[in-house]
Amino acid sequence: MADSRDITGKNRKFTGTAGIKLPSGTEAQRVGAEAGELRFNNETNLAEYYTGTEWKSIDSPPTITAFTIDGGADVTSGFIDASAGGNATIEIKGSLFDATNATVTFAGTSETISTQSITRNSANLLTVTVARSDFDNTNEPYAIRVTNGSGLSAELAAAISQDAAPTFSTAADTTVLSTYEGQSAPFSETTLAATDADGDTVTHTISAGSLPPGLSLSTAGALEGTVSGSSIQDYTFTVQAATTLQTVTRQFVIAIGAVPFISATGGTVTTSGDYKIHTFTGDGCFVVSSAGTPAGSDTVSYMVVAGGASGGMGGSFGGGGGAGGFREGKASTDCYSASPLVAPAGLPVTATTYPITVGSGGAPQPAGPTKLIGNNGNNSVFSTITSTGGGGGGRYNCSGGNSGGSGGGSARSSGGGGPGSGNTPPVSPPQGSNGGSQTNGYGSSASGGGGATAAGASATPGGPASGGAGANTSISGSPITYAGGGGGGATVPVTNTGGAGGGGNGGFDSPNQPGAAGTANRGGGGGGNGPQATSSGGGGSGIVIVRYKFQ
Repeated sequence: MADSRDITGKNRKFTGTAGIKLPSGTEAQRVGAEAGELRFNNETNLAEYYTGTEWKSIDSPPTITAFTIDGGADVTSGFIDASAGGNATIEIKGSLFDATNATVTFAGTSETISTQSITRNSANLLTVTVARSDFDNTNEPYAIRVTNGSGLSAELAAAISQDAAPTFSTAADTTVLSTYEGQSAPFSETTLAATDADGDTVTHTISAGSLPPGLSLSTAGALEGTVSGSSIQDYTFTVQAATTLQTVTRQFVIAIGAVPFISATGGTVTTSGDYKIHTFTGDGCFVVSSAGTPAGSDTVSYMVVAGGASGGMGGSFGGGGGAGGFREGKASTDCYSASPLVAPAGLPVTATTYPITVGSGGAPQPAGPTKLIGNNGNNSVFSTITSTGGGGGGRYNCSGGNSGGSGGGSARSSGGGGPGSGNTPPVSPPQGSNGGSQTNGYGSSASGGGGATAAGASATPGGPASGGAGANTSISGSPITYAGGGGGGATVPVTNTGGAGGGGNGGFDSPNQPGAAGTANRGGGGGGNGPQATSSGGGGSGIVIVRYKFQ
């Protein structure tokens, strides 16, 4: 029988504005129930109803509106740097959070991260800590999920990504490059580029200060361009390295100093490795704009070859012309293969203009009965270095060759005419050698002119008399021999060859062969004449070569 209080104590009509009072109790106080029964669970603080088989809570799902990371601003998406270690503090903001039983998880693509701690501040705020190292790139982005005790939940999708900040390997305020005007990329600077542990693309820009004029920074963090228009000073600048989510900066320094290498113009300029070579085959100017420093280069190597002399016109035959003087200096840091006559050091230079004189060869003596000594070659000059023109070859009958850089050979003579002296005026190392001498009496040849490294051959009756050998050097970048003496003339068809290094062959009879000219820009002596009907050979012009390290 029904209890009368079940009838009289009930609000059988739900009217008015007051709420209805549900029976309440703990889960243990649930009694045998029928489907549709309604009660309040004072453990979950939620109303619940019985389905006939189980009790179900009645609740509204929570909502998430924003969150903060480590005290930052409210956001709906952000990142955590797993490499930083420790725990991140995240405040989750929204509504209808279960203030007693709400939980928070972070759902990645194939993993779910639990919190280290949770504080249920209110129905609108949950504060949790989570291990940064639990986040990784392979499972990002992570959703934030709030689940109430009822099982209802809210989720903020793609809320958190794992992103490590780019890192610089070079310490702040490092002088990453010491360079100078005219230097071009690529440079060998300590790296300016940052790297990203996640493999994200890092974009580099200059965010403060400035690079030296002419230089720029690529987005990949490499210096580009050519230093130009800058002064000797330090340039301080800040590099910003940014990924999609993170940005870091670091300050660096580039030092611009004096140009350490010689810089110059003039002549025909070629290069051989780290060396520039200026070749003058005629008069000109070697113009130094930068004198360099001892740390780079401040001394030049040089080769100065004077003009060779012409052979003598001896009536029947004349002596060979002497080679032009040969002088060479090699800077202590230079690496080419020099001649045996190289000086122990090169020449220091200053920022000035050095006039260059390239000596012409002595003019040939014409055919005819007139007996003439060969014409001397002309001097070549660079800075303090003067090489003397070769001495002319001797003429017939009691006349020896002229003196000069290398001496002229003596001609056929009944009086024993002497050879011309080389290395005149004297320098050290010697700039040339003596001409060949003539045995007293009549022979069939005149003597050869002197060369840079060997005297001209002395004539003997019936024998050849060749010119003296020149000097071989690789100052131009390739081995070349310069300043060979001219061969003596002969009355018989013997070959009085010119010396190695551009010396001209001597002339001879049958058939009539004139003396050959010395080679141009080798400083070779000309060959002596053969019979009266032939001329002597003219001397070869000189040459000046200047070489220095330029990088």
